[in-house]
Amino acid sequence: MVKLRTLTQSAKFRLKAELRLVIRQDTHWSSTFGMLKRYFQLLELLDAEDDDIMEVLPSPTSNKRLRALFKELKSVESVAKALQGRDVDLLDVRQWFDELIALKPQFETHLGSRAEIVHSPDFESGCVRVLRGRQNRLTRAKKTALGPFVKLAGDATVESDNEDLSFVERHRKRRRIAGRAVSYEQLKTIPPTSNVVERFFSAARVTFGHQRQGLQPATLEMILFLRENRGYWDSSTVNSIN
Repeated sequence: MVKLRTLTQSAKFRLKAELRLVIRQDTHWSSTFGMLKRYFQLLELLDAEDDDIMEVLPSPTSNKRLRALFKELKSVESVAKALQGRDVDLLDVRQWFDELIALKPQFETHLGSRAEIVHSPDFESGCVRVLRGRQNRLTRAKKTALGPFVKLAGDATVESDNEDLSFVERHRKRRRIAGRAVSYEQLKTIPPTSNVVERFFSAARVTFGHQRQGLQPATLEMILFLRENRGYWDSSTVNSIN
């Protein structure tokens, strides 16, 4: 695709369609999918009699492999776009990743529940298990990781003045009631990806740009903070501070 971006080749493409070439970027995974998609769109418009173009194009065998790869990347791209939604929870992501792993087992290295990129495997696995309604199957490590989200449904103690129950029976009943009363709140609201952070850094790059290199770090931080939290303030808030 790089070789096809020369002025001569670009001019030939402009005569065929308004499509521009897409180049893969190391920092944007979706650019790989976009490059293949655009390549196959342009492939139908290329002049097979043009030797200059044919010399830099992949062979028919390579095109066949690229089509197979493109088909796989469609599934990955759909998941990548779905991850950017605001109504996605950890269970959705785990199910999508498991489907991708079933499609291509090599993804296990990067998308598995125990992949190196996962910061807290016990916490994420515990969240997924609770969201699936299987909190009674949590291991001790997962319960510990989810400890800050524990919510008791009510008072799980047994009145000490119950003379009909022995000390052991009261203890057993207390433990039995406590086991039923434990629940985990707000797990569904935990964002599964760092989309907010990624968008924040993208905004930081655009804000800083090439024309604002003289901004002090504190000033840049304040601008970005106000922009990220713009839903919590308006002009009247600023006037009240001044």
